[in-house]
Amino acid sequence: QGMEQWLPLFYESLDSLFDYLPDQAQIFLDNQAESARAERWDLIADAYDGRVEAAKTKGAASSNRALAPRSLYLDAGDWNQALAGRAVRRFTPFSSGGEDAGGRLGRTFAAERAQDSVNLFEAVAAYAQALKTEGKRVLFASWTEGSSERLATMLADHGLDHIVAARDWADVQAAPKDIYLRGVLPVEHGFATDEVAVISETDILGDRLARPRKKRRASNFLAEASALTTGDLVVHLDHGIGRYEGLKTLDIQQAPHDCLELLYAGESKLYLPVENIDLLTRYGSDSEGAQLDRLGGAGWQARKSKAKERLRAMAEGLIALAAKRALRETEAVVPPSGLFAEFCARFPYEETDDQLNAIGDVLED
Repeated sequence: QGMEQWLPLFYESLDSLFDYLPDQAQIFLDNQAESARAERWDLIADAYDGRVEAAKTKGAASSNRALAPRSLYLDAGDWNQALAGRAVRRFTPFSSGGEDAGGRLGRTFAAERAQDSVNLFEAVAAYAQALKTEGKRVLFASWTEGSSERLATMLADHGLDHIVAARDWADVQAAPKDIYLRGVLPVEHGFATDEVAVISETDILGDRLARPRKKRRASNFLAEASALTTGDLVVHLDHGIGRYEGLKTLDIQQAPHDCLELLYAGESKLYLPVENIDLLTRYGSDSEGAQLDRLGGAGWQARKSKAKERLRAMAEGLIALAAKRALRETEAVVPPSGLFAEFCARFPYEETDDQLNAIGDVLED
């Protein structure tokens, strides 16, 4: 509800990330990180100045309740002071005469992924064995612990038997060179130094093409008032079908408040605060002949009750069908673990929640 912008009013001071870091922690800044910080600060400052000027123009300075940016964020001086006295390393893609840590971009297996005749994991295992022959520690980096375990299982099927989990970089540095390592290290691409070679999950399996995750809501859920146009029919969860008449600003407790103006039967109007827009859904594509509900009337509640009864009957039918399926038995089919794991790993998309549920249901059925 926006209360976080008033945190300085409730606490004497606000902690930043630097307050949680030990004194000996090294700070690594990505290329252009400080430029991005400065641009974000300018954006915040401009937004604050705009609110101040708008309040002055309306002649009601008290309506601007935003706090100054410096009370909420680290300005340039605070930022430099937080970095002072710490070991700071700044990454750059250019050869600028700075310190070279010796890391070089590792190889990918895009060519092997594109050839059905080549076993991807055999190629990865052969490459890892060659790296170990060169005297390097080999670390397989994955995005999650689960994917790390699955990758180790698949590689074990192709000759890499001793793959040990590493908790942190200190474990990697202290590990003997006759074993392989795995761990959770969210890097896009692997790299190699004189001592260590990192092979990332993305190097092996390629980019996971993440589908946009939809929130589990109705497709006609209204995310914001801008999705509506004047005259659209909407359905209020408690009051039924109404017509959207536009946005209207009301003075509530001496403060302006944006509300959606909804027209109902009998010229009745309902003003819905914009933060409660989740109570609305679109009426549907075919609105011709639709009748507006009456505020406080029993018609909408009666239709909701009938719909609930129909849904309850449908649910009972589905439960009965599920019970019949649960009572039937057949011979279980167990896929070969290694081949099935490889098949799953080469799926180039991030599974949706519905897909994961369906996969789980099939495997458990």
